[in-house]
Formats: sequence, structure tokens, C-alpha cells
Amino acid sequence: MVVTLAVMAVFLTLAVQTATFQRKREMEEELIFRGQQMVEGVRLFRARFGRFPLSLEEMYKAKPRCLRKQWVDPITGKADWVPVFLGQEGQGAPGGGGAAPPPTPTPRGAFGGGVPSPQARGPIIGVASRSCETSIKMYEGRTRYCDWKFIFDPQRQGQGGVRPPPPGPQPTDPPPPPKFR
Repeated sequence: MVVTLAVMAVFLTLAVQTATFQRKREMEEELIFRGQQMVEGVRLFRARFGRFPLSLEEMYKAKPRCLRKQWVDPITGKADWVPVFLGQEGQGAPGGGGAAPPPTPTPRGAFGGGVPSPQARGPIIGVASRSCETSIKMYEGRTRYCDWKFIFDPQRQGQGGVRPPPPGPQPTDPPPPPKFR
């Protein structure tokens, strides 16, 4: 009976570890999806207003909306994204837009590994997670969530930024009207 209980305990431990691992992988996939939604919001804001947003709230409250909803960071469970400002992380002016001067970048580690200081301001070109936990997945060569930068860059479309639509008709396109003679 003791041997049976020990074997069951080992199997239960393995099942819990597997479930935890799978849950973390799903949260990472959701982080990538939501980060790309935030990038799409920056792209739409820039296309509609001719400039980058100056705050994340500006994207949520813009009329017409640039974001479908206020996305929550799945790793932290809060809508506490860290904005990535124009000029941070070696970024130049994507597409040549945004006439504001770039802010001074924060030295790495000063506020939790790449998190900008509270004084950092300027045009927002993307977001990052506030969590600096080590990830399972490697995203753009990085293994900490706070290092996963979701940045709008028109030069990089399709490489982790905004993906262009595939060529040809889309599944949501209505069929052409029938031709009658």
C-alpha cells in the first residue's frame, strides 16, 4: 500500500509540473499576442493622428479607438505595461516620424532591468512586460519578459512587429457579386 501511494505521489508531482509548465507556455503565447496588439494600437494611432502616442491611456481613449480594449499583461495579471519610448533600446526614429526629441535612455538595471525611469517621457513606440522573470520561450533572442520589447517599426513589418496581411483575397472578404448578362 505504501509503495502504491509513493508511486501515485510521483505521478501526481509530474502531472502538476507538466500542467504548470504548459500554463506558463500559454501565458507566454498570450503575452506575445497582446504585445503585438499594443504594437498595432501604436501603428493605428500614428496612422490616424500623424504622431506617436504620448501615453498608453491616449491609445485607449482616442476617438476613434486604436485599441479594441485595455490589454492586461498576462504575466503580471495587470494592465501595467512598461512603455517603450522613441530612442530607447537603440531605436532611432522609425519611419522618420515623431518630431519630439528622444528621451534619455535608462541604464539597464536601474529600475528592474530595462524598465524606464518614472521621468522617462516622449513618444511611445511600443511596450514591454513589467515582469523580469525568466521565460521558457526565447523571443527575439531574449529570455526575460521585461526584455521582450513589442515595438512598432515600419522597417521591420513581419519580423515581430505588425504583420502585413497575406497577399490575395482574405477569408473575411465577401465573394464577388454574380455576373448576370
